[in-house]
Amino acid sequence: MGRDRRRVAIVGFGPRGLAALEALVCRASGAGAALAVDVFEPSSWPASGPSFSPGESETCLLNLPVRSIDLPPPPFAREGEGSFADWMGLTGGDGEAYLPRARLGAYLNARFETLLAQLPGHITVTRRAVRVTEARRGGEGWHLYAQGVAHGPYGHVLLSLGQPETASDDQLCRWQDHADRHSLPLRPAYPGKGLIDAAEDWAGRVVGIRGMALSALDVVRMLTLGLGGRFAGSSYIASGREPARIVPFSLDGHAPAPKPLNAKLDARFDPSQEESAAFEEALRAGLSEQPGSGLEPVRGVLESAALRVIRAGGGAVQPDEVREWLELESERPGSQEQRGTLDALRAGISQAEGREPPAVGYTIGQLWRKWQPLLRHVFDSASVSAATAQEFVSFDDGLKRYSYGAPVETARQLRILIETGLVDPRAADDPDITLTPRGWKLHSGGHTVTASVMIDAVLPQPALAPVTEPLVAGLRQDLSLKPLGDGLGARCAPDAALIAADGVRVAGLALVGRLANGSAIATDSIHDCFGSIPDRWAQSVLSALPAQGASPS
Repeated sequence: MGRDRRRVAIVGFGPRGLAALEALVCRASGAGAALAVDVFEPSSWPASGPSFSPGESETCLLNLPVRSIDLPPPPFAREGEGSFADWMGLTGGDGEAYLPRARLGAYLNARFETLLAQLPGHITVTRRAVRVTEARRGGEGWHLYAQGVAHGPYGHVLLSLGQPETASDDQLCRWQDHADRHSLPLRPAYPGKGLIDAAEDWAGRVVGIRGMALSALDVVRMLTLGLGGRFAGSSYIASGREPARIVPFSLDGHAPAPKPLNAKLDARFDPSQEESAAFEEALRAGLSEQPGSGLEPVRGVLESAALRVIRAGGGAVQPDEVREWLELESERPGSQEQRGTLDALRAGISQAEGREPPAVGYTIGQLWRKWQPLLRHVFDSASVSAATAQEFVSFDDGLKRYSYGAPVETARQLRILIETGLVDPRAADDPDITLTPRGWKLHSGGHTVTASVMIDAVLPQPALAPVTEPLVAGLRQDLSLKPLGDGLGARCAPDAALIAADGVRVAGLALVGRLANGSAIATDSIHDCFGSIPDRWAQSVLSALPAQGASPS
């Protein structure tokens, strides 16, 4: 080959795998390093991942407007070219659009194909459309096994698995047994096209939705727009193929708050440079504090910034109100909200549209969204204790009801569907659930309804312990991998290197994404996929290479 090519594998090739490959290609190109990279991805659309699959239903929307999707430019792109908006041909006011997730997936897939066509001669990338089920470490590196075939050895392996197979929780296990015994439909929210096809047989039935986060909003759209319904102004025009009623429920009975309507309204929540500097200082201090007190300095910055934003928006609020809200959020996220589902939804829409001053929770959630890139930058590059990681991850997870909010239009559609009675949230707030031969009997707040179909719209927890994926389960046993903490992912170094239970880095093996939750934070964002961790991993791979011309180890 003219020079020794060092072998690298990326296992799982969605957006995060693409980001890692791009970072590796950029660094290897600059260094003139000869690499042979194998990417293992069995799906038909490499680089998109299942969440953004171009084959998915277009009723599943991004929860970011085009103007906010500011991914770093692809390798070898000329200045001003290669962005998602540019690829879509969008300009001006089109930046406010919330597009189907499938469009972003098509862009990421095209970005991968373009990269393959532009590779310098000293770098090769081979896609292997197989699922890796086992990894073994030997004297020459790592061997990966897929469909009985060994691949390798690789000096470096990156696991970028997205959401691997995970054991169902106790409730879902009971429900699956019940559904099997009584021939009741119990389906996951995704893939959406499969759900819509199945829903063609549910006209006239009551459909329950377990969960009320963004995935549940996707399900509502699939069961209405996906079945031929449409919205006209403040009305819903049914197709006749919809369920009789759609019954969502969750532990608190609330849908995520919508994001601000447009860039002008969104700018009201921009922190000042001084506030951002104070947030970074408080964050660095908090991450080094004793467990249990790390959030205190961060809450102080949030309090002062929220007071400024609310008062500038015409709201009247006192410091102790904001302080009390933040304290409750740290202890019992969401417990501050006492309104019913519809009233809270209407208030969120009104604040998102700028028709009323932003409330304390809404304001803090938007500030937290604005600060998430800075949060990732600081948190992901630090070595944080397990207790402090749990403290910050829990706080971030709780605020997702604001920071990962839905488009205003989706919230409006949900409001219309509730007002017309097609969506029924009267048993939405942590209902008692009784299993009957007819289905799932939900009772909450004096209201009872029985669903004969159930959709699971609760995503698995991003934790290491319940993962059943053979590759991960095998490595967990072979390497004695332990979760960073209860409900968290594996311990990883800032460059993604896996760290075993004895505190030693696992040579040549790295992990990124949801299964590193706690070592990284806010991992469910497309922007996190293209964050600093993939680049640090690429840098560590290149720095470990021997001088060109040396013999392979």
